[in-house]
Amino acid sequence: MKLLVKNIIKETNDAVSVCFKNGNLFKKLKYKPGQFLTIHVPIDEVVHKRAYSFSSNPYTDKDLKITIKRVEKGLVSNYVHDHLRVGEKLVVDNPAGSFYVEPVNEHKKQYVLFAGGSGITPMFSIVKSVLTEEKDSNVLLIYANQNVESIIFHDEIKALKNEYPDTFFVEHIISSNLTDSDNYHSGLATHKLLNKIFSRHQLAYDDHTYMICGPFGYMEKIKEILKDNGVSRDKIKIEVFKSPKVKVSGKNLLSDVTLKVEGESHEIKVRGDKSILEQAMFESIVIPYSCRAGMCSTCRAKCTSGKVKMTEGHLLSESDVENGDILTCISYPVSDKVVIEI
Repeated sequence: MKLLVKNIIKETNDAVSVCFKNGNLFKKLKYKPGQFLTIHVPIDEVVHKRAYSFSSNPYTDKDLKITIKRVEKGLVSNYVHDHLRVGEKLVVDNPAGSFYVEPVNEHKKQYVLFAGGSGITPMFSIVKSVLTEEKDSNVLLIYANQNVESIIFHDEIKALKNEYPDTFFVEHIISSNLTDSDNYHSGLATHKLLNKIFSRHQLAYDDHTYMICGPFGYMEKIKEILKDNGVSRDKIKIEVFKSPKVKVSGKNLLSDVTLKVEGESHEIKVRGDKSILEQAMFESIVIPYSCRAGMCSTCRAKCTSGKVKMTEGHLLSESDVENGDILTCISYPVSDKVVIEI
């Protein structure tokens, strides 16, 4: 379906929110707080698909809103910042993603949400949804940025803190700050700082609802700190906004890859430095995809024969990987023959 751009809001120097009219009375998009929307952006007669998390929430916001940070050499993000205009219409896919919450009015939980940079986007949707729909739960948001000016939704976060002083708590980590001030901490996320924050809010590293969204390095550090304090990986929901830069070797390998898609088999040859999705798209084989960076599960498939290597930073659990589940956008063949079921 197509959505009308109603407004474009400049959030920071390098982040804008795009607001869409949510369909009509009989055809509204439904989504869960934390999920993403894939937009189709035509640039020079080529349509590019990109996934961006909702910063709106489905309970109190009438319109849809996604927030997009400008990425250096990012084709779509730069186009949106520089050329997209109010009144235009964009084709979108149905909302998707496994990084979400479903608030239940009777629940009483402790949410500990770690956001880094533009990783605040789905968290903002989650925070507001929990505060309005799960009133007995508490939310601690720990939000890391390079400087105060880069804090997306800074004023809105302050307003929510004032509106929900007993259930919403915020701690900022600002790497460029030289000194601490109230809930603004200088430096980077460390064991010492997180212990200080948890102690400040009288929290132990218990069985809370932990969620992390942000750059790869930030996420890895938070997971390490939580693990060292007894929080296992399976208790943490993650969403990666920026994949690590990975140098993939293996261009001398040429694998015979069989793609089984909806009852049909496609035989393709894939070099060891090409992802399964990349080669499938090159050969005009239609398989599901969205973010192309291991940040969502749209391209999830199963490797039933042969071996592939996935780059790090994906959202699949260790048990998923052991069962043969892969994300085709970040999977590279490492054996002569590979069979993928989609």
